[in-house]
Amino acid sequence: MSGPVPPIILNAHQRRHFEVLFGRLEESLTRIERLLATTDSQRSNTLSIDAQDIPDSYRSYAAPILAALRKRIATLTSALALAPHPVSRARAVAATLTAESIRIEDSMSSQLRGYGVVDPSVVNHLDPALMDIAGTLRTLASTLSHHSPPVPKR
Repeated sequence: MSGPVPPIILNAHQRRHFEVLFGRLEESLTRIERLLATTDSQRSNTLSIDAQDIPDSYRSYAAPILAALRKRIATLTSALALAPHPVSRARAVAATLTAESIRIEDSMSSQLRGYGVVDPSVVNHLDPALMDIAGTLRTLASTLSHHSPPVPKR
């Protein structure tokens, strides 16, 4: 799509839909751009290793296409009179912590039966460790709202 966009009429609900849709697309493009730009390993996880498997030729190929996509989104955003909305980091952190807590709890021994017979050691040793991790995640999520941002010094 190039050039001006002909008039497009949206109701308030449709407008919010596209504000969310394009906002998420922009977030995804940002993540992809970071992954394409990063050539050194920045992770120090135990169970995931940052595989440097994106060829430089693809990085060069994708960069201008991603930039063009951003311009197309900006053009549509303007044509549709979409308004930016603040994205709460606190809500994103709390939601991620809560989701991970639920994933941990869904891995308890009672949920593993679909994978076969569950050894008693899972109930006795792994379940308590998982509950501790899930509890810690939930605590982090619930206490986030109690912490106020630091007051800037004047």
